[in-house]
Formats: sequence, structure tokens, C-alpha cells
Amino acid sequence: MKMTLPSFRDLALIGALISVAISIDVMAQPGLNSGKPIITYNTMGLISIETQSPPSFPGGEEKLVDFILENFGDADPSLKLGKKTWLTATIDGQGKVISLVPSDNNDPVLKKEMTRIGTLMPRWTPGRINKKGVETLYQFLVRRY
Repeated sequence: MKMTLPSFRDLALIGALISVAISIDVMAQPGLNSGKPIITYNTMGLISIETQSPPSFPGGEEKLVDFILENFGDADPSLKLGKKTWLTATIDGQGKVISLVPSDNNDPVLKKEMTRIGTLMPRWTPGRINKKGVETLYQFLVRRY
């Protein structure tokens, strides 16, 4: 078996593939979202992102957790919340909670209770890109002590 060196054309193709793979990461615009990055993109092509900010609950994340714990179990007192529960809220461009879902959504009763609590929530400050409100996912941890 005779071994040959790759041609210049093959090396150029490999370099192009590597640069595309790297540029995808460069185009992602990270932001803080409770320790989770906000990835923004436009499926129609590149967009210029001057500013972005995550959504926020009135009073901050501590007030958010307090709100959930205060309202949890009002409909069904026998319902139990784990010591640590990750929740994901979907907030629309006007700050309204579209959905509130537990990360472990195998329990339909817990999922229904989180949906109920999501409808009770006040309007948030919406996530913004270029000063315009956008639908955003916000993931956070609820801890019971």
C-alpha cells in the first residue's frame, strides 16, 4: 500500500470545514440566564446583535422562588415538591409566562401544578435583543429547605 500526502485542494477543503465549525460557535451570542447561555440566531442569515438581556421576574430570582413556594400546593395540599427542582419558564416578548415546566416532567400532577402557578405569575421584564422584547426560555432552580 502506497501512502500519499494530501493535496493542496484536500488541505484547503479540510481548512474550510474547520473554519465553518469554528465560526458557528463564534456566531452564537452567549448571555447570562441563571447560568445558562442564551443562544440567539436568525435562520434567514446573520444578524447584528448590539445588546441582549435575559428576562427577569419582578424582585429577582429569590422573589420568583418565594412566589412558587407560596403558591405551590394550594390546589392539592398532598402534592410534594422535591428538595431541588429545575423549572423552565417560557416568557413572551411582553413578559407574559407562556409555560412553566419542571425539568422532570414525568409527573403529570406536578406539570399541571406548575402550569397553574405559571398562569398566576405577574408579568416579567421580557428578554430583549436590540431593545426589542423576544420570547425567551429561563431555567432556574427551586430549593426547599
